[in-house]
Amino acid sequence: MLMHLFLDWKWDKKARDTFISKTKDDWFPKYRSEISKASSYAYHHTDWAKDVWDMMSACDPSEYSAITGATAEECKDLIERNYKWHRENKTRRSKAFPPKFVDEFIKQTVEEYTEWKVAHEIKYYNSLPVVFNGFLDVPILTDEEIEVVCVVTKNGVPEKKWVPSYEFEIRLNRQPIGKVSFRVGYNENLYYGGQIGYSISKPFRGNHYAEKACRLIAPLIRAHGMDKVVITNNYTNIASKRTCENLGAKLIRVVPLPEWHDIYIEGQRFVNIFEWHP
Repeated sequence: MLMHLFLDWKWDKKARDTFISKTKDDWFPKYRSEISKASSYAYHHTDWAKDVWDMMSACDPSEYSAITGATAEECKDLIERNYKWHRENKTRRSKAFPPKFVDEFIKQTVEEYTEWKVAHEIKYYNSLPVVFNGFLDVPILTDEEIEVVCVVTKNGVPEKKWVPSYEFEIRLNRQPIGKVSFRVGYNENLYYGGQIGYSISKPFRGNHYAEKACRLIAPLIRAHGMDKVVITNNYTNIASKRTCENLGAKLIRVVPLPEWHDIYIEGQRFVNIFEWHP
């Protein structure tokens, strides 16, 4: 919904106002005609426009909130009537708003929206409470299948945006099979890198060991006063994404990495941002 409103706002400022300045007195009927053509053409010639209308039409009206001047049922009715119109009307492309203009507008606006939203999310996470009065003693953690053993603690390095961290070894039958780490605190660096990191050796993958290790360190996370943590992964890493989903973590967004971040320097360009309540 926020994205939709942001697009509308940007469109009104750029496309509509430019159209009015060129068309002047008789702008309204011509504007409606050109908008209809652009919308219809996009629906019948691009996957994204059809997908947007399909998703809006499939929304449960019970999830809507009443807005000034319209009930949830009236909003649903408006969407249904517009959806029907798009399906049944195939128009020529708009001269005022041709496909290239619309595509470039959406690409630029999505980038602007993402930057704006990410800045607000970073500010939000940085405002969350955290308690750190030194490292806590962590016993061997076990679920009677694997053990999670703290092998090292690392002090923070503020000038590098590094926070204090715990490093754990994941063991099966007392043999190391992977690692999990917990970084204590919130900052811009961790929005992209996450408070939790994990890896499992190849022969032992597919057994939910990363998920189980995360659950075992959850009490430690809470002991530091953190009710929410971020877990990130390469947007192409299906296994890591599935671990987050199995934990019940919520996908916040896929975000482009800033060039200054270590993960960008390592070669990645986009990461999934998950929020987990341990």
